[in-house]
Amino acid sequence: MSIGIRASEEWQPSYKKHPATFKALLLHEAQLEESVAEYLAGLANRALNYIDWSLIPEPIQVTAASIPLANKDDAVWKGEALDLTKAVIEAITLLVATGGQYGELEYGIDLGITSLSETVLVAAREQTAALVSQVTETNRKLIREAIKQSIARGEDADGTIARIRKVINNPVRAEMIAQTESVNAYQTGLKNFATETGAKQKIWEALAGACKVCAPVDGEKVGIDELFSNGKAIPSAHPRCRCGVYYEY
Repeated sequence: MSIGIRASEEWQPSYKKHPATFKALLLHEAQLEESVAEYLAGLANRALNYIDWSLIPEPIQVTAASIPLANKDDAVWKGEALDLTKAVIEAITLLVATGGQYGELEYGIDLGITSLSETVLVAAREQTAALVSQVTETNRKLIREAIKQSIARGEDADGTIARIRKVINNPVRAEMIAQTESVNAYQTGLKNFATETGAKQKIWEALAGACKVCAPVDGEKVGIDELFSNGKAIPSAHPRCRCGVYYEY
């Protein structure tokens, strides 16, 4: 997806208020999407080596517990988690920094935030760890389900391989992950800036015509460390959420 297309998508207006940080947000979102897509494309091929193919011709032997990656242990998936971490950590770090830099521009307080700032690095590591854990577990479930479906449909090994590749190498999923995690990282950076500079309250800012998840909290004000009534501390509230938050001092 081009930067122009990303910019034309619906964003809560606050994101566009400062062109420099909005451009950076779009660039780093594109970088994250590319990194996730490349990782998933590689996993779609590597995953074929994580399956005990001897179980496929005899479905009666395959239980829900033994289906997933039967000839590999968790060490393999720890390696996958490390690979995914390496793939996304740079983009997420830059997105956290961009959120903080937006705060500097919006509230006129210069903290000298960069991608090397300690608060940025810590936040990026935490978000990356959460993302990697979630994506890795989902990948395992997708492979497991693909094998189950192939067995149920009586597909041969080629059919199973094609099914696994299709569910893992999914550009739409890569796009969704990037869009959601970009907002998460950016808003984390902004929240950290607000906390460090003494903000007291925050207000949820939804898009015009927001969804049923976000519309009810539009304009809601809570303490900076409190949760909004939707159970979230900051956006995103759901996949592809583009809501924002305004801080009061």
